[in-house]
Amino acid sequence: MTVVPDTAVGPLLSDAPGSRRSRSLAVAAIVGIPASAVFLFLAVRSADLGAVWRTLQDVRPAPLAGAVACMAVVYWLQAARWRRIADTRLAQVAFVEMVVAGVAVNNVLPGRVGDLLRARWVSRGTYSGGRGLATVVLDRGFDILALAVFLLASLPFVTDAGWVDRIVLGTLVVLAGFVGAVAVARAYTRRRPRARRDHRRLVRRFLRDTLDGLSELLSPSRAVFCTGLSLAAWSAWALAAMLAARSVGIELTAVEAVFVTAALNLGVAIPSSPGFVGTYQWLGVAALGVFGFGAEAGLAFAIVMQAVWYVPTTLVGAGLLVRHARRGWDGAVAPAAAYARR
Repeated sequence: MTVVPDTAVGPLLSDAPGSRRSRSLAVAAIVGIPASAVFLFLAVRSADLGAVWRTLQDVRPAPLAGAVACMAVVYWLQAARWRRIADTRLAQVAFVEMVVAGVAVNNVLPGRVGDLLRARWVSRGTYSGGRGLATVVLDRGFDILALAVFLLASLPFVTDAGWVDRIVLGTLVVLAGFVGAVAVARAYTRRRPRARRDHRRLVRRFLRDTLDGLSELLSPSRAVFCTGLSLAAWSAWALAAMLAARSVGIELTAVEAVFVTAALNLGVAIPSSPGFVGTYQWLGVAALGVFGFGAEAGLAFAIVMQAVWYVPTTLVGAGLLVRHARRGWDGAVAPAAAYARR
C-alpha cells in the first residue's frame, strides 16, 4: 500500500480543528476496520486460496491494461460532470487531478476525507467552502442516481438474493434522502433570506453556504447533461469490469457487468477500512455468485478489479498531492456569481 506523505496531506487538512479531525478519523477506523475484517473472512472462508493465487499468477495483461484505460475514462467523465456542476473556468485537467487526488486520499484514510478535500480545493478563490461542499454532494448524488438506474435495470435478470434486496432498499433510501435534503435546503433558504447570515459564526455560516449551494438547483439542461455523463462514466466502469474479469478467465455479459458495477459501488457504502479492503472482496464473491461463479473466481476478480483502480489512483494521486500541497490547483477561476448561474 502506498501512503500519501504527511507533508502533502497535512496542509490540506489544516482548516479543520485537529482534535475534531482526529476523532472523526479514529471513529471511522474503529468502525470500519473490524467490519472489513469480518467481510474479508466471509469472502475467503469457502474459497481455495491456492486456486485463487494460481489464477492471479496467470492474469492476462492485455485485458488488464484495457481495464486500467477504462478507469482513466471514468475519472475524466466524473471530473467533467463535477466541473459542469461547479461552473467555474478551472480547466478540465485540474478537475481530473482533484478527482484522482481525492480518491487517493480515500484509499489511505477512513471516513472519505478525500471528498471533503475536494470541496476545499474547488472552493479556493471561487466561492465559500460551504458552496464547494455542495458541489461535491451534488456530484455524488449523480453517482447514486446512475448506479440506482444500473441496479434497477439489471434486477429482472438477477436471481433473488437477500443481500441484493438490502442493497436495493438501501439505495432507494439514500436516493430519497438525497432528494429530500435538497428539497429541505431549498425550502429553508427560501424561508430565511441570505441577508440574515451576515454576522453568523463560522460553522453556522459554512452550513448556511452549503444549504444555499444545494438549494440552487441545476437547470434542466445541465441536470440532463450531468446525468448523461454519470451514465457514461459508470458504463466505462462496467466495461472495465468485463475486461478485468476476462483477465482472470471470466466472461461477463453486459447485463452481468452492469449488475456487478452497481453492487460493488453501492455496496462499498458499508463502513470499512480505507480502500474498502474486505468489503470489496465479499461484494465481488457475492455478486459473481449470483451468476453461478464460484468463490475462487469471485475473489480473484475482486482482487484484480480493486487493483485496477486502487494502485493507479494511489500512486498518481500521491504525486498530485505532493505537487499541489503548497501552490494549490492551477487554472483561473470564475467569480462566486458564476456558481449561481444554473
